[in-house]
Amino acid sequence: MIDIEQALEDELDRLTPVPGPADWSEVLTLAGHRRARRGRRWALVLVAFAATAGIIVAVAVATPLGAAIANGLGGFSAWLSGEPGKPAPSSAQQAFARANARSWNGFPAGTQLRQLITTRNPKTGRSIRLLGFRTGTTLCIRIAVIGRTTQACAPLADLRQAGAPVRVVLVDSGFGKGTKKAWYGDQRVGAPALQITAGIAADGVKNVIVKDNSGRHTVAAISNAFLYVASDPNVGQRVSQIWAETAKGLIPIPFAPAPFGFFPGIGGSTQQSVTGPTQVQRHVSGGTIGWLVNHRPLGQSLDILHGSNGRLVRRHVVFGRIITLDPGSPMRIALTLSASRNGGKPTGLCTWQITSNNGVGGGCAVRADLFTSGPLSSGTGEGSGSGEFETFTGLASDDVHRIVAFLANGQTQRITLTDNVYVGEVARSKLPARLVAYDSADRIIGVGPVVQGLFGRLGNGGGGPARGKARELLHISSPTGATAELLVGKSTTGGECVYVHHYESPQASGDSVLCYPPSGQASPIRLDSGGAPGLFWGRTRNDVSTVELRFADGAHVAVKPTDGFILYAAPQDHVATGHELVSATALNAAGKTIGTQSLELPKH
Repeated sequence: MIDIEQALEDELDRLTPVPGPADWSEVLTLAGHRRARRGRRWALVLVAFAATAGIIVAVAVATPLGAAIANGLGGFSAWLSGEPGKPAPSSAQQAFARANARSWNGFPAGTQLRQLITTRNPKTGRSIRLLGFRTGTTLCIRIAVIGRTTQACAPLADLRQAGAPVRVVLVDSGFGKGTKKAWYGDQRVGAPALQITAGIAADGVKNVIVKDNSGRHTVAAISNAFLYVASDPNVGQRVSQIWAETAKGLIPIPFAPAPFGFFPGIGGSTQQSVTGPTQVQRHVSGGTIGWLVNHRPLGQSLDILHGSNGRLVRRHVVFGRIITLDPGSPMRIALTLSASRNGGKPTGLCTWQITSNNGVGGGCAVRADLFTSGPLSSGTGEGSGSGEFETFTGLASDDVHRIVAFLANGQTQRITLTDNVYVGEVARSKLPARLVAYDSADRIIGVGPVVQGLFGRLGNGGGGPARGKARELLHISSPTGATAELLVGKSTTGGECVYVHHYESPQASGDSVLCYPPSGQASPIRLDSGGAPGLFWGRTRNDVSTVELRFADGAHVAVKPTDGFILYAAPQDHVATGHELVSATALNAAGKTIGTQSLELPKH
């Protein structure tokens, strides 16, 4: 059954431009209900009282608030109660329980799987099963196909917000190995055997219409869910639009298309504006995390970690603990105070994100610098190309009482804050999101960081490799036997992508990829380096005739671009400090300087 009191609170919070204390009359005034205010206020109190007393209350849909609850929440009642579909087969439930039992931070014991949709691969006849479950503040879907299970989760808070009657959870998740291949740059990419898109549907949804490169496809909404299977898709095939079919017609569904490859220019999320407050009401800086500094044993001991990951987290640790933000979620956050390998005063503070398979990822910062620019630190992000929700974590100083995310679509979302650790899960279609911190008096004390999402952080204006094979343009060899080659192919934005492969030995080789905007938008010269010492490559504008490379010892060399590109390996005596390459000057056909790039490293 839906928690009516929570539903009312969430919906009223949504109507408030800047979240604050629950002042019912102020909320109603802001929502435009200026008349008969007293009667409506008492009606809300009556509903809240009845909910706490265990009485079932029907909210009149004729009121704007009642309609918002019916449209935004009631349709997802099966998921909010944790009972969509029907109980999963015992074999699936037992396998799920065994997997959880093997992990100290799995989903809670007794979590029940629900069977939502079962279909078959039209080519092989093998079954494809969509399962789901709710635990704590998280709901998840699981897809079992070709002997493999993939899982994607969404925050319950997203269903409690008014919005579209379908919430996409997974987009174009690939399974198996397909038969189709195509060149993208310097790689021949293969398509999967299946691509699956799935999500959650409200009660009034009859069908879900999915459009991808192969056309429009209608799938039935069953058990408050939908499942679209693209069998033997083309390379790069992606879902571009989704609609919900209801009694009122087709409703467009917002979502972020899955990127193709590791480049946001081929799919990924669209660019949106950052919303929310931009000024603080009370300035704070230099905060701290008192319980950690004072070695208070909150959460769990680090001793629960085992293996190499456990040794990584405990390295040079003076004190540390593991924090659980949601008992229903496997994710844990470890905080550690660290000293140098020689011991002494702990100057480092490390944050580690621990997943259900005991995997660990994170980073460290100087403790004294953590909150110098504000009470929130930017943390780590975790997202996948197919998952529609981005998870991000960070730290908050003791000054912070609560955190709110202001989303690109104008909505707000409360961010979980436990023992100075915050975690948020936001739909990629609603990013970027600005995090805003409030103190105990509900004053804004921190604005930012802005959560861009994985694919927002990767964007550089150059897009990604377009379909087609890159051509080898330049090749160089050194007296030591080291080699490098430069290939060029088209980019998705109309520019070009450069692929550089270098080889010195089996232990010293590598590849680099960089995509440039169209030449008309580029600077006269842009050189990049990496991989082998003294190896440089880059792009020049069409009006550049010669590039003069200057070294720290005063030497210089002229290089002629080939079709606007340069590949250069400095001789051994120009790799050492004091002799290295320091600048590149672009000259036109008349010998006039039209651009310069400094290549010197900053001095500390």
